[in-house]
Amino acid sequence: MTQSDSHLLAGGPSRPPASLFRRLTVLTVLVAGAVGGLYSWYAKSQPVSLPDVSGGRFACVSYAPFREGQSPFQPDIVIPPEQIAEDMEALSQQTRCVRTYAVDQGLEMVPQIAQQFGLRVLLGAWIGSQPDKNKLQLDKAIELANAHPGTVRAIVVGNEVLLRGELPADRLIETIRYVKARTEIPVTYADVWEFWMRNKQIAAEVNFATIHILPYWEDDPIAIQYAVPHVMDIYRHVQEEMPNVTLLIGETGWPSAGRQREGAAPGRVNQAAFMRYFVSAASQAGVDYNLIEAFDQPWKRYNEGTVGGNWGLYDVKRQPKFSLTGPVVELPDWQIYLGISVLLGLFPLGWTLLRRRSRGEKLANAPLGWATLTAAGLTGGTLLTLFGRYLLESSRSLVEWGAGGAIWLLLFFAAISLSGALARAVAGAGTDGPAALERIRRHVAGEFDLTGRAHALGLFRLLALAIALAVSLGLVFDGRYRDFPASAAMLPAMGFLLLAFLDRKAAEMGDEEIVLSILLAIFSVAIVVQAHLANIQAMAWVGATLLLALPVLTGQRLRMPDTETADSTPASVIAAPAD
Repeated sequence: MTQSDSHLLAGGPSRPPASLFRRLTVLTVLVAGAVGGLYSWYAKSQPVSLPDVSGGRFACVSYAPFREGQSPFQPDIVIPPEQIAEDMEALSQQTRCVRTYAVDQGLEMVPQIAQQFGLRVLLGAWIGSQPDKNKLQLDKAIELANAHPGTVRAIVVGNEVLLRGELPADRLIETIRYVKARTEIPVTYADVWEFWMRNKQIAAEVNFATIHILPYWEDDPIAIQYAVPHVMDIYRHVQEEMPNVTLLIGETGWPSAGRQREGAAPGRVNQAAFMRYFVSAASQAGVDYNLIEAFDQPWKRYNEGTVGGNWGLYDVKRQPKFSLTGPVVELPDWQIYLGISVLLGLFPLGWTLLRRRSRGEKLANAPLGWATLTAAGLTGGTLLTLFGRYLLESSRSLVEWGAGGAIWLLLFFAAISLSGALARAVAGAGTDGPAALERIRRHVAGEFDLTGRAHALGLFRLLALAIALAVSLGLVFDGRYRDFPASAAMLPAMGFLLLAFLDRKAAEMGDEEIVLSILLAIFSVAIVVQAHLANIQAMAWVGATLLLALPVLTGQRLRMPDTETADSTPASVIAAPAD
């Protein structure tokens, strides 16, 4: 590309390229991003040593039979016995007991099938605010327990009914007495430990109290390194408050994926660490327990976000997430993600080479530009792969897949354009930024013009700011179950920030971008206040969004160009280093 070409692309008088120091700095940042991003996949392949599970099996695990596309909220759904038998066979390799939560939708077959595989059952009856439905559940649970006394350990009369506010304590006591009068099988009630502390009178009505202790979901979330001590401390506290009551920890566990809460970070290694350390501590203290849960439940993502569907010891395909002995790896199939990152990362380079050759152009001798194109592409490839993996974990419906897929494609095309713009700038040929912003100015002024890649880059920055603001609004006002998709914001944030570093005119803006950037900065501060500095996921999102807004906030307002500097030629130069 000649200097005059740069003048036409910039939409104004010819300007000298950025200093060599700035260009080398940008190249260094991109190389570090590429190497760091690709290495991050390898880092997740490193085995982490953890204590083995004593005896090779868990005491008991919560069981729900629903697989992908199945939900307890589907009318008339009945899980076939063959599916339950497959699950019981798999679970018999890792546990001695299963806990259920209802006795309909096929779950009434669990005691019979569990008996065939040598499993005991904590049989749950689901109760709520509707007496007729409650009676159906209770009578069926009594019938099953009496028919399988050697298999059913206890009947769990209701799960977190007090927490949900569906029954007062006196009505719950009546329900428990109704069951106890009709069976010799032990009877219990299950709820979060705080609700036992508020309703200690219920303890006198049950054979033992089933308490839930979930460090991740505490009002003050507990980081993984303190999670097991926290569970044991709460257990001892409840013992002190209800000294004559036998206790069962009815739910405790850790999610393998999803939103971080303060210092409580989901993850495969963290889940395995919690399970193994907890089982060791429980065995030493003689504590009876049930883990949540056997299999990932995709339907829970509708109520609890990504994290809700990732509490299982097995994934939704019934594959164990980790073994009970030996080291654990965070991402066993890391090679796949590394390969995808490289393929996506080399696309801008390959696309440029193909376009130049198809036009019969000779490859330029611009090593800095080509190095920048490669490094920027690989950095973008890793971020695109991270966002794609996030979509796989979080998307719940066709609408979410469609929206997420559209954003991914937008990021993909932006990665190509940003890589090319950075490569030209580092090679000393100017940037697309001024032309892009000039075209936006003309569009705002009523001169509708959608031609040129430069305009697409400017428009993408506007869209990136708008989408980031929409996500931040959701995190501030309804963030309990929402994730922090930092990889999606980091790609445009890095690209536009580095462009602005090379050429200040690339940071110029219109009124819309000013407003979006100011709002984004305000809500970023709100997220920091809400999420806590220990939340690495939240801080990554805040950092990415602030970087996205930074070049806009620090840029100068667009000015109407003089007639002699107006852009009169479409920016049709291909995304490649300078000739």
